[in-house]
Amino acid sequence: MQTKGTFYFDPADRIYEDHFPGNPVVPGSLIVHAFSEAGKKLGFATNHCTIENFRFREFVSPGEYPFSIELLPDRLKCRLYQEDKTLVTGVLKR
Repeated sequence: MQTKGTFYFDPADRIYEDHFPGNPVVPGSLIVHAFSEAGKKLGFATNHCTIENFRFREFVSPGEYPFSIELLPDRLKCRLYQEDKTLVTGVLKR
């Protein structure tokens, strides 16, 4: 099953004051956490997941981004993109 949605990384969040001031970038850990939370909403238990093969192909500035998750029995295949450009891919595995 594949699910699509949108993540919003709020530019007003204070984390960006320290994470590259003047050129804010969303930390990879926040992106992985967003996928984990989306997986929970799909009924996928993410308490003891292994993070596999996450690739951050470009810096992600705060803002709104579409995502897709392919839900498989033992893993979530994750993709964050903008238009036709893939920004982040990875797998959360039980």
